[in-house]
Amino acid sequence: MTIEKAVPTEAICHRYVVDGGSTDSTREIAESFGWTLVRALRRGIPYQANQALGLVDTELFASFEQDIGVNPAWFNAVLAALLSDPQVAVAQGLRAASGSRYLEAIDDYGVRHGLVPRWIYSIDNNLYRTEALRSVGGFPLDCAMSADGAMRNNLFRDGWKWRVCRDVVSLHYRDSFVKHLRHVVIQSAENKVLWETYPEYRIPDKLGRVVATPLTSARMASEAQTPGVFFAYPLFRAVRILSRMIGSMSKQYRFMEVRSQQ
Repeated sequence: MTIEKAVPTEAICHRYVVDGGSTDSTREIAESFGWTLVRALRRGIPYQANQALGLVDTELFASFEQDIGVNPAWFNAVLAALLSDPQVAVAQGLRAASGSRYLEAIDDYGVRHGLVPRWIYSIDNNLYRTEALRSVGGFPLDCAMSADGAMRNNLFRDGWKWRVCRDVVSLHYRDSFVKHLRHVVIQSAENKVLWETYPEYRIPDKLGRVVATPLTSARMASEAQTPGVFFAYPLFRAVRILSRMIGSMSKQYRFMEVRSQQ
């Protein structure tokens, strides 16, 4: 699953990689595939995203992160969703973990059973209307780890729409369950923003999901034939819940509403 296989050559104008100081082979690999390497003026998702936005000279552009394996059907499906309505500013597909057997089992279960939240979004396999993003000021700088969410809310505020193609699932490379848990904790500690999904995701629904965790983890383990998921999924849920609880007790945090697709 590569960008080259997902996006037709004739649809590509420029290929930019805004590099934040990689110490691996990112630069060499990018250049070998014909991508133009741009050194980030400042590291961080919103800064690098806005720098990339400044390079765009077309009506539409796409963004991908380095850990995404793009579904071959991505371009046709996402482009159709973007062009279906002139008010659609962003269209994207879903993503599911690949690498860690536990994370694969958890994500695949959610996709297979239609349990992906209605308000889901990401920044790593998206197609945008350039005019729409520039009209809201690009990616907000005050939410370093949630620049996509804050920008999404700004688009909604101005009447734009964000579409998710749920039948196009790309790979999200995650090689370690433990590393992912660490990421969840760090994100909660550094983000300073708690995303509130109520009333789109009602409190009774949240409580019901917690109560059903043992049964859900058993079904995940059975379907994926990975017994360890029976323990991994409850641990994953507990870490996320505790991270939110700890964050909500700090006055440094602020809540931002997350709405479903329009």
